[in-house]
Amino acid sequence: MQVYLIGAVIFLAAMVTFIFQNPAAVEINFLTWSTPQISLALVVLIAALGGALITFLLDSVRYFKIARTIKDLRNNNGTLQKQIHELQAAKDKLEKDANKNSGSTTS
Repeated sequence: MQVYLIGAVIFLAAMVTFIFQNPAAVEINFLTWSTPQISLALVVLIAALGGALITFLLDSVRYFKIARTIKDLRNNNGTLQKQIHELQAAKDKLEKDANKNSGSTTS
């Protein structure tokens, strides 16, 4: 987590430096779409925010998949723990009955 945070701070510092060193207005062309003159700093900010949004959405999908898996595993674990307790109780009862029967036949 700390490596991720350090990387994000370094990226932010580089982006801010780039923005302050490139205040010129540029025209953006994409396929047949083009913009009027717009600040390069604004273009960089929009691109960075778009990348952050995409990363957040992809990470959210991964988080929800992991959370669902954890929930399923916890439910499965609870069921298995219940079965263990039931089997342990049945074993204890059988051992108690076996001890009673072996004690009554020797008397």
